[in-house]
Amino acid sequence: MNNKKDVIMKFRQSDKLETSEDILNQVNKCKPTELKSLLDKIQTIIEQSEGKDMNLLMAKTMITSRLASMKSK
Repeated sequence: MNNKKDVIMKFRQSDKLETSEDILNQVNKCKPTELKSLLDKIQTIIEQSEGKDMNLLMAKTMITSRLASMKSK
């Protein structure tokens, strides 16, 4: 049985593979103007994946929170 730490979902984008941890790190570095496109990318990956990836769900929550706070200002 695989340990949870051993299982990292990988996603193909162009020629390189991204892990869900890479995507989570992108959220922290993302410019406000790029948040919506990154959210769309994350939602697509979540819909296509077979299991739940907590890093992706956390990234989605972080972006949604940032977009909501920007909209309320």
